[in-house]
Amino acid sequence: MNIAIVGAGAVGHVAAMEAIKTTYVKKLVVADISPQAAEHLAQKLRGKTTIDIVTARVDASDTESVAAILSDIDVLVHAGIPQYNFTVMEACIRTKTNYIDMAADSPTWLLKQLEWDDRFKAAGILGIMGLGCDPGFTNIAARYAVDQLDTVKSITVLDGDKSVVDYEGFCAYFSPQTAIKECLAKPNYWSKEEGMQFDAKPFTRQDEYEFPEPIGWLDCYRVEHEEVATLGETIGRAKGCELVEFMYALHPDYVNTLKVLSYLGLDGDEPIKVDGTDVIPLHVVVTSMPKPQDLAGKIHGFSCIGTVVKGMKDGELVELFVYSMVNHDEVYLRMNTQATVFQTGVPPIVAIDMMAEGLLNQTGCIPPEMIDPIPFLARLETRGMKWYVSKKTTPVYERIEA
Repeated sequence: MNIAIVGAGAVGHVAAMEAIKTTYVKKLVVADISPQAAEHLAQKLRGKTTIDIVTARVDASDTESVAAILSDIDVLVHAGIPQYNFTVMEACIRTKTNYIDMAADSPTWLLKQLEWDDRFKAAGILGIMGLGCDPGFTNIAARYAVDQLDTVKSITVLDGDKSVVDYEGFCAYFSPQTAIKECLAKPNYWSKEEGMQFDAKPFTRQDEYEFPEPIGWLDCYRVEHEEVATLGETIGRAKGCELVEFMYALHPDYVNTLKVLSYLGLDGDEPIKVDGTDVIPLHVVVTSMPKPQDLAGKIHGFSCIGTVVKGMKDGELVELFVYSMVNHDEVYLRMNTQATVFQTGVPPIVAIDMMAEGLLNQTGCIPPEMIDPIPFLARLETRGMKWYVSKKTTPVYERIEA
């Protein structure tokens, strides 16, 4: 099998490191807008494998540029920023190359990506939309939990990180541009009556959630996220689900900084004139922030992502929390990166494992929860991303009238 990874940043680095551990990969193309970044990553890989590793300069915003590297590629992993998903998808359709990305530019964009289902089927290829950590692992965790229950009341995706970072300024553990945009967007939620809806403004829904030790209780906010756009319809509604939401643990200082950026208009992605030069405010902010890989070795603590599903099983009220918890310091020692990046880069390679074994051979566009969770989670653990299940039960007593 021949693989292309578009994007030689932190997540692309993890995906590439995982890809070369296989026996079925014969060729790996590492592609990036920066030839130097692609070659730098390739040099690290070549000393660890006999797989044929080549590099290419690719502009992910240009379909022709992407298509030019796919003539003999079986599957492409898009590890770049989500705003270029559609151009990369078009290139895959033209060249009949299977496609995996790790996030969409918004929940609405995700639904538009899934509307390409017929085009992918006509090309005879599979497209998996949003297979990183969250979205991605969290979708599959939701599917696993829903499958265990007779009925479902709610699905809540949780993302919590109780760590400290050796950096004094404003930073994000994953794509800064994506982090700022999703936190300042109107949060989405799903209800069985109205489908996907949006809150009027960010940071309006807040609650405290208990994460596994050593993280503990964290303040979480409802945030815009892709899982909410699909889980209710694909796996929730059939079992009676009433609510789907994404809750993100955010430090008060982080929230306040985001509010200031929004108040000053520094979260905008439309150009403004500064001394006669067009400047995009959000790009200025992002450029001033460290890249996720720059934080490797500087973050100390645990990252936990997972999905809480509440429902009924055999007459009992049941709450299942299916999650992955990773130590930033351990990941740095093992892979020279940080936990959030690791949790994002591993899942797409697990999907390719399943493709190679003939366990994932359908065509069309799917969200991650449409993947069989049992073989996926088994292979995820063999790649070092452990997952766990926390279960709480409450008996249901019939009320006796006096």
